[in-house]
Amino acid sequence: MTGNTPRMDRRSFLRSAAFASVGAAGGGLLSACSSSSAGTADNAADNSAVELPAYQPYTAVRPDYPGNAQGLLNGFSGYPAHPARTIGAPPAHGGTISAFVETGSPIPPGLGSNPYWQELNKRVGAKLDLTIVPAADLTTKFATLIAGGDLPDFMVPPLPPLAGVRGLPQFLAAKCQDLTEFLSGDAVKEYPYLANITTDAWRSCVFDGGIYGLPVSRGVAGSLMFYRADLFDTLGADPNPSSYAEFFQLCKDVTDAKKGRWALVTAGSAVAFVAQMLGVPNGWSEKNGKLTSSYEDERYKQTLSQVRTMVQAGVIHPDSFDPAAPWKQWFNAGNGLMGEDRYTAWPQYYADNVAGSAFEVAGMRPPKFDGGGFAGTWQSPPVNNFTPLKKASASRIRELLSVANWLAAPFGTEEYLFRKFGLPGTDYSLRNGGPAPTQAGLAQTVLGIRYITDAPDTIFVPGDSEATKACYDYQRAIIPTSVKDPTVSLFSETYSRTGAVLAQHLSDAANDILTGRKSISSWDTAVGQWRSSGGDKMRAEFEKQLG
Repeated sequence: MTGNTPRMDRRSFLRSAAFASVGAAGGGLLSACSSSSAGTADNAADNSAVELPAYQPYTAVRPDYPGNAQGLLNGFSGYPAHPARTIGAPPAHGGTISAFVETGSPIPPGLGSNPYWQELNKRVGAKLDLTIVPAADLTTKFATLIAGGDLPDFMVPPLPPLAGVRGLPQFLAAKCQDLTEFLSGDAVKEYPYLANITTDAWRSCVFDGGIYGLPVSRGVAGSLMFYRADLFDTLGADPNPSSYAEFFQLCKDVTDAKKGRWALVTAGSAVAFVAQMLGVPNGWSEKNGKLTSSYEDERYKQTLSQVRTMVQAGVIHPDSFDPAAPWKQWFNAGNGLMGEDRYTAWPQYYADNVAGSAFEVAGMRPPKFDGGGFAGTWQSPPVNNFTPLKKASASRIRELLSVANWLAAPFGTEEYLFRKFGLPGTDYSLRNGGPAPTQAGLAQTVLGIRYITDAPDTIFVPGDSEATKACYDYQRAIIPTSVKDPTVSLFSETYSRTGAVLAQHLSDAANDILTGRKSISSWDTAVGQWRSSGGDKMRAEFEKQLG
């Protein structure tokens, strides 16, 4: 790529295409954002017969903004001033507990120089031996882990899209613990905070007729087009375009290259937004048991054509071709006014704010392409990832599940506050009703334990109740009309083995079109190659389970 060519990298492409249940996660924010997986097609009947853990929601802390069964998360304007410690004794009984986890943050200080990690071990009741792997290295490291045979107690597979994990259901059956007897039905109530995880999230852990892991649940709101509301206001820009034409004009109006300001931080952001305007399927569309990929939909090709025009118009940051481009920093600095990102980034943008007290972000809803109301947004899966446990004795599994139960303590508890933010005065300070991390806290607390299991997600921007309400209102508006991928909770071995490679080929083909090196018609050839190289086989594997 040349220095002035905006590139759409594979993650942006996966995000924009919503291919095969890949959750939308902005620019590498959460590489573990994943498709849900539920065993092989041949075992679909066995999977559907599994009794999932009984759902028993935690109700001791009432939300300021209540969620609902559609997937709207509970919202909290502040953290309880005096949260209770709800688990009296450490859940483990000494010794060592090992875990293979990922992180999207810089690797934290080791145990010997990390007071948070040391305190975490005391509270858990065991030495946590954590192998913390950068997200970019997870696929390679996980393959090495499996090949070596010395498995940790907890392990986080690389997602999406289970890249490079060949024979995942077979690996789970051979090496990992079937948790059905410990968690199915009312058995989960022995671990009340695991029972607080929704039923939809548990479906991601079902393989070959058993429960083979713990879910890390997330909201279904997915990604959205963030915009700098403070700068829109300064520029007098309307954040509610009623059609694609108005959106494109808005992009041209707010772009001023001489001042180092562009409408969009990445081409991938534009592709995702325009595709939703046009009604492109969320990964796959289903009719009478037959699936059509979003890649094959003519509206996706139209999306590429429209975004190509936007690239030519210069409304996208000119350096966004670089997969490592610091587009979040551009957004925070005001060099790019709009960017697609996961809803979980809402509080992070405020934490990273460099613009002062006027800083404000908001979510822009996609209008229908030709006008006439809002388009449906793409739902994400109800999980971020799942975590298998290696086979062990029943007593050891119960101890590990007790630790997992502690790790899933919900919002409002003292355990949650410590797990997320560390120790008061050292790792965070309370400000405006919310924990504000210190530099020490930001460095020390990113141990990756949130990928072992986690409490149900909430809407909470620490120290900013107005931003919390804005995030809640956005989710409440879009979720009722959001579009689900019909392959969520299904597993394709072909997708697991080749999905990432094939997506890279299509990402390259899309970049060739966006940058003008190839014609729009070249997309048909690229999709044909995708089909013959594995796309049709993925489709067949998914369809067998739909039946």
